[in-house]
Amino acid sequence: MTSPPAPPRRSRFWLLASLAANVLLGLLWLGAGPVHAPGPPALPVGEAVVLRTPGGRLEVAELQQLESFEVSRDHTVLGVPVGSTFSRIRVPAHYRYHVELAPEWTVRVLPDGGVRVIAPRVRPTLPVAIDTGRMEKESRGLWSLFTGPEQMAALEKGLTDSLGRKAGTAPLLARQREAARATVAEFVAKWLIGQSAWKPLTGKPVQVVFADEPIETLDALCGGAPGCAAERLARGVPPL
Repeated sequence: MTSPPAPPRRSRFWLLASLAANVLLGLLWLGAGPVHAPGPPALPVGEAVVLRTPGGRLEVAELQQLESFEVSRDHTVLGVPVGSTFSRIRVPAHYRYHVELAPEWTVRVLPDGGVRVIAPRVRPTLPVAIDTGRMEKESRGLWSLFTGPEQMAALEKGLTDSLGRKAGTAPLLARQREAARATVAEFVAKWLIGQSAWKPLTGKPVQVVFADEPIETLDALCGGAPGCAAERLARGVPPL
C-alpha cells in the first residue's frame, strides 16, 4: 500500500503557525481574569456637579470662634490610682446659619409705611466647618504615650457631632441673631420691595422677626402685654 503524499512544505508551515497562535491566544485569555463591563466614566478633574437644595437657602450669618474639646482618663492597677491621661483638641470653627426660602413668609405693611416680615426660624448649616490647618492637639500624663493616641482619635472622631450640637444651642443662636436680622432685611428690601406691587414702599424701613424669636419679643410686637403672642397663637391668629 502506498503512503499518502506528504503535504507541501508551505502548508505545514502555516498549519504550525496557526496552532501556535491559537495556543498563545488561549494562554492570554486564561491570564486575563474575568471580563467586567465598563463602568461609568470618571468625573473629569476640576469639573463641578451642581446640586440644588430643595427650595433654596438664604445664608444669613456666620460666627467664628476657637473651640476646645478635652477628655481625661484615670488609670488604676489592681484598684490603685497610677495616674491619668489628659487629651485636648483646639480648632477654629466657622458656624454658618441660614433660613429656608421654601416656607411662606408673612409680610405686613405698618402704619408708618414700613414693612414687618416674619421670617422662618434660623437654622445652623451643617456640618460646621473647621480650619484643620490651625488645629492643635495635646496629650499629657504619665501614660499619654500609650493611651493618648486612642483618646485623641476618639476626640477627633466626635468633632463633627459635637460642633453640630453646639451650633443649635441658644447662646450661639442668640449671638448671630442681629446679623441674621440685618441680612434678611437687606434681602427683603432688594427682592420683595423690588417687585412692582411693592414699589411704593421702596426705601421704607424693614422690620424682621424670626419665627423662633423668644416669646417676649413677640409680645412686644403684638401690643406689649405679657402673653399676648401666646394667646393669639392659641387662637390660630398670627401674633404680629
